[in-house]
Amino acid sequence: MTRQDTNSSNHYAPNRRDVIAGGSAAAVGAFLPSASWAQTPRVRMDIVTFAQDATRLAKFEAAVKNMKDRSNPNDPRGWLRNARAHRRYCSVDPSDPSQIHFCYWFLAWHRAYIWVTERKIREISSDQTFSYPYWNWSSDRRIPQAYARAGSPLARAIRSTPPRGLRDAEVGYRRDDPALAALGVEALGARMFEASTGDRIGRSFGGISRPNPEGAYDNAFPEGTPHGPVHNYVGGDMRDFATAARDPIFFAHHGNLDRLWETWRRDPAHKATEPTSSAFLDHTFPFIWLDGSVIQVPMRDLFDTQKLGYVYDNLDVFRPGAPVVVAAAQAASNSLPSVGTSKVKVPFSAQGAADENERKILEITDVAAPTTAITVGVYLKTPQTPPDEMGVNVGAFSAVLAGGKVAWPSKTLSFDITDAAKRFAGQEITVDLIPYRIRAEGVEESYPKIKYG
Repeated sequence: MTRQDTNSSNHYAPNRRDVIAGGSAAAVGAFLPSASWAQTPRVRMDIVTFAQDATRLAKFEAAVKNMKDRSNPNDPRGWLRNARAHRRYCSVDPSDPSQIHFCYWFLAWHRAYIWVTERKIREISSDQTFSYPYWNWSSDRRIPQAYARAGSPLARAIRSTPPRGLRDAEVGYRRDDPALAALGVEALGARMFEASTGDRIGRSFGGISRPNPEGAYDNAFPEGTPHGPVHNYVGGDMRDFATAARDPIFFAHHGNLDRLWETWRRDPAHKATEPTSSAFLDHTFPFIWLDGSVIQVPMRDLFDTQKLGYVYDNLDVFRPGAPVVVAAAQAASNSLPSVGTSKVKVPFSAQGAADENERKILEITDVAAPTTAITVGVYLKTPQTPPDEMGVNVGAFSAVLAGGKVAWPSKTLSFDITDAAKRFAGQEITVDLIPYRIRAEGVEESYPKIKYG
């Protein structure tokens, strides 16, 4: 096969698009590891482990610096050119056919994107052992030192991270519910990869097909949380899909999501629900290579990470040997004002009892799009809840920007309240929507009310 050379005179790709459709292009096979690498794949490491080798970290930093120092945004060897792929396919309207969020392309496209970026760094650094490290935000609730050290190219990004660690709800850890706490990340409890209908997207692991008869698009479980809240927590470039990939921590964040996909797939019953249609398997994702040519990464080659030449150092949610993080309690007096509240009475009837194992689901319906980027914790209170406590947290949701506008396809938000429903049975409870601070210190925050039916 040949590659599509987008500009043979200087190897710069054209401005009009990040990827040119059609024409000849190299398949993923041209970049697959050799047989020996396939037998002994490279190991993607937790950044904490990765950074323990100073030489390895220095090579990574030097390669990223090389890419970032290329100021021409069209230079295919430059960091901005690489970041543009995310802008092109992620900052468009949720209903746009090229959007890979809010549908079943989300996990696979980002896997391909990390893989291509990883191979670019490998070529630029001349380090054929390199694999992009991931950020285990379940164990490390603040930006890891390797990505925060002053002067490091890995920290060269616009950020507005608040002076706090990630809260449990932002990383999908449901401490108050024993069954969900055992998962580490609540999304791992999803039973199906593909949502069959629009109202099932939020409880699926992978999302709905694009296109689909309903024209329904929404956040699948891990895409909603923890994906969105972590983007908002880092802030700055990461808070907008148009600029998110300019921050090197973007790939470490999505690397952990990719790792959790492998964690979820360890259950054969989960794996068996992944799509097998030709529309899914025969799809390809185009990316710009270092010489300006277009390569096509086939969907069917993205299920087996060993075929792609990598495995993860471990698939446990929390770093082995590390204590489960005890997040600092947020007192009601220190929280931002509620942006929504309503009263309901429990018990609730189980939603989809046949396939939800009688779990109790709280739905917030007819949610209007927020007007700004926001991350909101959902809390349940009874009349007996002390005024200085926020109540029982049952999850979080977020709105992230896409080209400066809020990307919000969600009309219904659902939260598993099984344990709380048992505890509060027969009582009237207040559902309170409390925003989390997602700005740097010293920046005042105020949010309009969340409108819902």
